[in-house]
Amino acid sequence: MSLSIRPLDIRRLQESFREMEQIGVDPVGMRIMAPKLIHLNLKVSGLTNVQANIIKQEMLAAGGEAAISRGVISCKDKITDAVLSGTCLQFERVADKLKLQPFGMADIGKSIGKAISNIMEDEIPLVARSRKWMLGGRTMVMGILNVSPDSFSDGGLYMDRERAVERGLWMVERGADIIDVGGESTRPGALPVPLEEELRRVMPVVDALVKRGVVVSVDTTKAGVARPALDAGVEMINDVSALRFDPDMADVCAEYGPAVVLMHMRGSPLTMQRDVAYRDLMADVFDFLEERLEFAAKRGISPEKTAIDPGIGFGKSVDGNNRLIRNLAGFSSLGRPIVIGTSRKSFIREILGVDIEETMMGTAATVAASILAGAHIVRVHDAPEMKMVSGMVDALRGC
Repeated sequence: MSLSIRPLDIRRLQESFREMEQIGVDPVGMRIMAPKLIHLNLKVSGLTNVQANIIKQEMLAAGGEAAISRGVISCKDKITDAVLSGTCLQFERVADKLKLQPFGMADIGKSIGKAISNIMEDEIPLVARSRKWMLGGRTMVMGILNVSPDSFSDGGLYMDRERAVERGLWMVERGADIIDVGGESTRPGALPVPLEEELRRVMPVVDALVKRGVVVSVDTTKAGVARPALDAGVEMINDVSALRFDPDMADVCAEYGPAVVLMHMRGSPLTMQRDVAYRDLMADVFDFLEERLEFAAKRGISPEKTAIDPGIGFGKSVDGNNRLIRNLAGFSSLGRPIVIGTSRKSFIREILGVDIEETMMGTAATVAASILAGAHIVRVHDAPEMKMVSGMVDALRGC
């Protein structure tokens, strides 16, 4: 046998165990070495110059690295971000040492330790009302069912109750795990729909699908829609405002216990595309989602019931949407399942120069890229086709 040398791209504990099993490593040794085989880069924001210097010293002492502003060394910069680089084991050791130090380092150490623990998890629980999903293996497909006249892609197609129910059942038969029913368009420039009208559109479809055993999510920002939908047996609330638009929504979700999707959006659907410039897009979206997770927990919603959505197309440019998909793994340290919704959106049409009827292949590419980057649930119009895409990608991932 000739000598061969090849790189290994190990991103998950399961992959490290698999590689070591193939060469006959002792099981005890595998458990010891696995955290050393996964290399991570973390960005820490808002450090004082004292904190940044301490972190740099500790990372270097552990065998890692830390990039900080050169102005920190001379104390010219009072605040800096830092890019930290090392193995999971090195980060764990640094976190433990920081917890024992002054200058606010204990909280930073706890945060780093929590982030590493979340990143290392191969499976994340998502708890709804009557079921629990362990996400990280097979990707879940959420089929979009818009019962509104002005949705950007399928507006008006499913306003008839029977046709909408038939569409929902058709998607489930072809692989959709969840049907997300929405009665208010959130396309750019959309105006709010009165509560009574949204209920008139949504509830007959929700009632019929739940009675047929379908796992139903309702796409709404209104507590007045969420409550009757939950009374009817809905398992999930998909709130594009992340519990911001209706002060009663968090209480309703805490009372009934559905899974809750918290999405990033700047402004409202009416205004969100007026300003798509960010100082640091990834940091802004991350900080927003972290704050909304904390808000939900404070209002009595268990962390295991929450999922996050970076809000593709909601207050982002074409480049911003692409960047979010490329860097989706950056949200893994929040420790919650990632929902992604790219289906038929305008950035695909702009990139490919096609009409909305021709976005299937572009959508498939974004779905595949999102899953490879860490998405757990894909929200799509074309459920059968995207079920095949996700199934193929999952097989390539070894799931």
